[in-house]
Amino acid sequence: MAHFFTSLLPYQPIKALYLTVIYLSILLRLPLWLLLYLPRFLRQHPSYTYRQAIAIQVVKLLGHHWSVTRNNPSWTLLPGPEKDRWELIKPSAKDIYKGVLEDKEIRPVEVGGTWYPKAYGPGDREKRKAVILHFHGGAYVVGDGRIQDLGYGAGLMTRYTNCWVLGLQYRISSNPSCRFPAALQDAVTAYQSLLDRGVPASEIVLSGDSAGGNLVIALLRYIEDTSGLLPKPRAALLWCPWVCPGSSVNPHPCSSNRNYKTDFLADAFVEWGIQDYCPSGVVDPNNPYVSPMKYPFKCEGVPIWVQFGSLEILADDVVRFAEGMRGIEGNEVALHEDEGAPHDIFLVGGLLGFREATDRMGRAMGEWLRGKL
Repeated sequence: MAHFFTSLLPYQPIKALYLTVIYLSILLRLPLWLLLYLPRFLRQHPSYTYRQAIAIQVVKLLGHHWSVTRNNPSWTLLPGPEKDRWELIKPSAKDIYKGVLEDKEIRPVEVGGTWYPKAYGPGDREKRKAVILHFHGGAYVVGDGRIQDLGYGAGLMTRYTNCWVLGLQYRISSNPSCRFPAALQDAVTAYQSLLDRGVPASEIVLSGDSAGGNLVIALLRYIEDTSGLLPKPRAALLWCPWVCPGSSVNPHPCSSNRNYKTDFLADAFVEWGIQDYCPSGVVDPNNPYVSPMKYPFKCEGVPIWVQFGSLEILADDVVRFAEGMRGIEGNEVALHEDEGAPHDIFLVGGLLGFREATDRMGRAMGEWLRGKL
């Protein structure tokens, strides 16, 4: 009976009624949380501030119920508030979609991206050191790389690197016919577009948070697997990368983790992500392009900076991935741990009250990247 009710939640008017009840219940519980988290010892972690403790509780609950209803975001290629910072990117006419990207149903399409800190035009390349091509997080089912979504993280990168940032709006799998390898096709499209406009690979840095970090790793693997098809980028930045989505098919992928209490990720969210990105019987979630933790690979010539929070659910997986990559001769991997931080403060640090931590993280990344450019 419970499964039958859950199956109806994505449909109106049941979805609207359900979310209305949930929002009201959160409002009713908020006074209790405000009292509960006054003593530091009752918070999810003693290091959390009052604001952080409440924000994590609210975001976790909202994320769960939002995911249960499969609240798919709208998809558009219109500029919106981004105005002249928005850019359409057409699939390459070159034969660069090989191997894993050749799919009978999923084809390369036109996508879009947002430039930071302002519109990028002819002659702007020399004004900053490099271009950071960033892939947003969101379990491959939410997010768009636009100002409202990526503004905080993009600001962090432009502030500490003096680089241009292009936030790609790749296809998310919560939309029809956008499963794997759609996002990877879009990543290749965006990378080639930068090369076509005269940005050399030596001035391109790949970056991604959470699922976007997973996408960066997939693109690096694709460049290696198709040796000579695409040139290697200058460096890569991985912010709390989702390195083992395949484990999300197991029961309770988050709530069984030792850091579940201190993080905001919910079971329903990562389950939604893997179910849509790798539909059962269609895409193997444990293949190297989806779950790279299990399959380290040679990436010589591309230094990689890997960041994670000590209190996040993905912490152990990220460390295992980094150690695996370090174990291959020629690879250069720097591992940065943010003590007392949950998942992806790059994206939601402002929302959750971790601005000081994100500033420290940004400075560390900027110092590392300056040594590579």
